[in-house]
Amino acid sequence: MKVPFFRHSLNEEDIKEVINTLRSPYLTTGNKNEEFEEIFSKYLNTKYCLSINSCTAALHLSILALELEYDEKVIVPALSFMASANAVLMANREVVFVDIDRETGLMDLNMVEDFIKKDKKIKVIMPVHLYGQMVSPKDLLFLKEKYGVYIVEDCAHCIEGERDGYKPGFGDFACFSFYATKNITCGEGGAIVFNNEKFLEKLKLLRLHGLDRRKHKILYDMELLGWKYNLTNFQASMLITQLKRIDNLWQRRKEIYQTYYNAFKNLNISMPKVYGKSAYHLFVILVENRDELMEKLIENGIEVSVHYPKPIPLLKFYRENFGYNENQFKNAYWFSNHVLSLPFYPDLKDEEINYVIDVLSSLLQKEV
Repeated sequence: MKVPFFRHSLNEEDIKEVINTLRSPYLTTGNKNEEFEEIFSKYLNTKYCLSINSCTAALHLSILALELEYDEKVIVPALSFMASANAVLMANREVVFVDIDRETGLMDLNMVEDFIKKDKKIKVIMPVHLYGQMVSPKDLLFLKEKYGVYIVEDCAHCIEGERDGYKPGFGDFACFSFYATKNITCGEGGAIVFNNEKFLEKLKLLRLHGLDRRKHKILYDMELLGWKYNLTNFQASMLITQLKRIDNLWQRRKEIYQTYYNAFKNLNISMPKVYGKSAYHLFVILVENRDELMEKLIENGIEVSVHYPKPIPLLKFYRENFGYNENQFKNAYWFSNHVLSLPFYPDLKDEEINYVIDVLSSLLQKEV
C-alpha cells in the first residue's frame, strides 16, 4: 500500500467558487479578499484581517509595522521553519534565538524572560504555535505586561487552536499560512489579524508598494516603501468555502490524532505533550534511530517528513554568518534529531491509518 504524506481536502464547492471568481472582472485583490477577511476575523474574534500572499510576508510586514528602533531585537524559537527568523532579518532587525521545551517543542518562556531581563533591546516575542499547539497566551501576555514587549504570533500551524481561553490573535499581530499543506489552503497565501486600528492603513500600504489610492483610483500616490504582498481574488474565494467546514475538517484530524495516539502510547516512542485545544496540524513522534526508521517506512510505501531537520540557527546561512552551534540550543538540536511527521490529514482513509499503525508498530517492536 502507498500512503502519501499529504492530500489536500479541496472539494467541488471550492473548485466551483474559484471558477466563478475567474469569470468575474477581478483576478487580483478584490471583493473576495474583503469577504474572506471579514469571515476570518470573526472566526478568530479579532477586529481586523488583511489577506497576504504568504505567512512569511505577514510576519515581515508585522515587524515593519511596529516601527522598531534599528537596534531593537526579536526573540524567536530555535525550532521552527526558517521563515520565522528570516522575516526578522528581512525587516533589518536582529534575531535572538531561544531554546525550546523538550516536552512540547514550543519556545521555553522561562528562558525568554531571562533573555529579556538581560537584554533590554529585545522588544518583540515571536511565539511559534508549533504542530497546532499554542504557546501559552497567559504567560506571553504576562511577559508583555511586565516588560512592555510586543507579541507577533507565528500561527502557520495553528488556526483552530485554543489555550487559556484564547484563540490565536491575542498578541499584537497573528500571522497565518494557507500554503498547500495547511489546514485550509489556496496553494500559497497568508493573513495578518490584529485589533489595533492604528496599524490598518499602514499595513494596507505596506502590502501593495506603499500605494495610496484612497483619494482617487487613477491618480495614486506612494506614501512609503512597500512590497508586493497582496493575495489574488480567486485564491481568497477558495478560502471562504473552506472556512465553512473548517471545524468538520478539524474534527476528522482530531479523530485520526486520537487513533494514532492510542496506538502508539505504549510503544517505544514519545509524542509532544499538548495543552489546550490543538489545531492538529501535524502528527509528530519522537524516536531513536529516526533516520533509519524513516527509510524503512518509506520502503513500505509510507511517505513521512521531518519538522524540522535542523534548528534554524544551525542552518548553513545562520551557522556561517552568526557562528551558532548545537551546544547553544541543546533541546532544539535533540528534538530535530528525533522528530518524525506521519501522514495526517482529513482525507486519510481508515485502511491507510491502520496500515501506518501496523507497519510502524512492527518496526518499533523489532527494535525492542
